[in-house]
Amino acid sequence: MTYAAGAPVTVGVDGSAASLDAVAWASVQANRRGRALNLVYVNAWPTYAYAMWPEWGPPEGQDGRSAGRDVLADAARHVAEIAPSAAVTTEIVDGGPASVLLERASESALLVVGRRGLGGFPALLLGSVATQVATYAECPVAVVPEHGTPPAADGPGIVLGVDGSETCQAAIEYAFTEASMRSVPLTAVRSWYWPTDDPAIVGPYAALREDHVAEQERVLSEALAGWAEKFPDVRVRTVIAHHRPARALLDAATGAELLVVGARGSGGFRTLLLGSVGETVIRHATCPVVLVRGASAAH
Repeated sequence: MTYAAGAPVTVGVDGSAASLDAVAWASVQANRRGRALNLVYVNAWPTYAYAMWPEWGPPEGQDGRSAGRDVLADAARHVAEIAPSAAVTTEIVDGGPASVLLERASESALLVVGRRGLGGFPALLLGSVATQVATYAECPVAVVPEHGTPPAADGPGIVLGVDGSETCQAAIEYAFTEASMRSVPLTAVRSWYWPTDDPAIVGPYAALREDHVAEQERVLSEALAGWAEKFPDVRVRTVIAHHRPARALLDAATGAELLVVGARGSGGFRTLLLGSVGETVIRHATCPVVLVRGASAAH
């Protein structure tokens, strides 16, 4: 999908510290891209029963919308401190978190959420909300860790998980664009692992047979074909990892600015958002994770 120049960077806010971390990161991304920043608070009260309200609802004496106005005002002040020139819009939307965010994703260049949700985003990354948003959003989705580790000066830059599928091309485009925009290198990772490669049997880093290495290098080379020519300023490093996909990605992303993966994977990353691999990557990455689906990436 190609987004109009006016499509904003949208971030879900809920008043939590984690959400402010997401706001801070999204502010920089919006400024870098010359796009507006849209702060969205979901008032889930009309959707969920009153019995659930005390655990994650507004402070006593406030209704959902008045609490939302306070949360958005605080988030806007946070943006002004970090990116004073950013154009900011705010909105309070009644509904369920997943459905609201998916609607906004169809009109956004990038959707940003914090790794830990409170308030309007209960258990955001613990169940169906995260799966729906990250899997079905029409724009790239960034999950920002709370108090993430700053990138290392000599780190891997942008880390990209490559599975060799056609759908991976959107993630590749996004990763190259980010690397070029930030003037950092790109580390492309392909994982090769079978259930019989369990560490108890062969050891976690047992050497691959030469023919397996050659085949994985071919798949990786074909997936990246043409992109280096389109982005001659990006230095590319490739990694063939003989390890579980989540572990391979997390290891490669140590000290990275960003980890980019396709939202629907195959091959070494086939279960990225369908089970423990996706949950592990999102929960434990020390840098923001961007999940990309669709025919083309937006920036």
